[in-house]
Amino acid sequence: MNAVIPRAQVNARLSGVLAGRWVWIVMLPVALLASASVLESAWAQPQTPLSQASPEAQKLVQIKVTGSRRFSPDAIAACTGLELGKTVTDDDFKQASRRLADTGAFTDVAYTFSYSSAGTRLEFKVTDAQRFVPAHFEDFVWFSESEMRQRIQEHVPLFAGELPLSGRMADDVSDVLQAMLIEKGVPGHVDYLRVSKNDGPVESINYKVSEVLIRVRKIEFTGAGTEELPALETAAAKLGNREYSRARLEQFARTDLLPVFLSRGYLKAKFGEPQPKPATEANQAGADIEENPHNRTIIDVVFAATPGPQYKLKEITWSDNHEFPSDKLQGMLHAPVGAPANTQRLNEDLKAVQELYGSHGFVTATIKADAEFDDAASTVAIHLQVTEGAAYHMGELQFRGLDNGLVAKLQAAWKLSPGDTYDSTYLARYLPEAQKLLPPRFDWSVSPHVTANLRDKSVDVDLIYSVKATGQ
Repeated sequence: MNAVIPRAQVNARLSGVLAGRWVWIVMLPVALLASASVLESAWAQPQTPLSQASPEAQKLVQIKVTGSRRFSPDAIAACTGLELGKTVTDDDFKQASRRLADTGAFTDVAYTFSYSSAGTRLEFKVTDAQRFVPAHFEDFVWFSESEMRQRIQEHVPLFAGELPLSGRMADDVSDVLQAMLIEKGVPGHVDYLRVSKNDGPVESINYKVSEVLIRVRKIEFTGAGTEELPALETAAAKLGNREYSRARLEQFARTDLLPVFLSRGYLKAKFGEPQPKPATEANQAGADIEENPHNRTIIDVVFAATPGPQYKLKEITWSDNHEFPSDKLQGMLHAPVGAPANTQRLNEDLKAVQELYGSHGFVTATIKADAEFDDAASTVAIHLQVTEGAAYHMGELQFRGLDNGLVAKLQAAWKLSPGDTYDSTYLARYLPEAQKLLPPRFDWSVSPHVTANLRDKSVDVDLIYSVKATGQ
């Protein structure tokens, strides 16, 4: 080969004969590992190539790995595909380097090797990729989380729950999951998606099974007390016979199940991850599903609850509230001292307090709650810190989607003039009254947009109307 490789890209040299050993050093940036021709051109032939060494010298006796802070040397060595005691060649080292580079877990891979009559010693030096994200398994209900992770690690040694954003590791994990489905006789296909919010950076890689319908027959609970169990079962009835989604169930636990405990003073309560289990054939008769039974799975879901201690309210204190006295704000709370601390009700009450501030122009007011627990006494003291901000006034009012006559009527009905203290509760009262002024033969909808302008402390209101004929 006649290709010329710049020294900055590839540095390969024969370091010489040291104590009877040939030492060969190869430094290969990951960007070059995808090109076999570049790899080969980087190799000048030593006086005695490894392939011409004695059989004893060609046996691999050591794999050493340095440079990684994320992975263990054993995991990286396993990922190379090389085995101790086996006869190796120069090409084996190149292929092993490619395997490491192709994972996407490293930005650079370099290796050196030396051989003598005792065998060949190989050393890799790697640099970890900067970003890894969690892998989430959405609906693999036929396997436990630990079973999936164990099987994946057997075939993808570098997998420890997170994946690099590039390279083959995400595909390799998908291949393992697909093989597990085939072994189980599940006629599904594994898909994965890189998930981000609002076009932001990737936050996770989510795996999902397509072409199989998974329905929830019922939800069961463990760890809940007799007083909480009926409320949990009532909330869970909403999800009966619905398509399974781990993300939806986790959200359901946060928004519908956890409040059952928080409203009773179990302020450190938590739920484990939803655990699906296939329903028995005898129990599947109650599921009203018309799809092909071969492509469906009916499951029950078990939530393990850990209520923790029950806390009683010791006191509630306020600070930094200047517009309204503490007695007035305290009177808006339904939180009796000595009773189980109901933080769900407290959150609702604090929303009413924020509305009070908003009705007086303090539209950016916030309330921060800090809890001080006394585990020995099973009590909690809650401190509420108010950040009132500035009072805002009424700015511009715009109507869109209406003719001039209707705009004039609706504008006349609006009672906040420019410069008046803005009342954030007024819009909710105004819209039903404005609806009465619109022609009744049409089906009107309105999309309000409220913008607080930090610069001049004003609030602009933009009401966008749309209409469709009712057919009358």
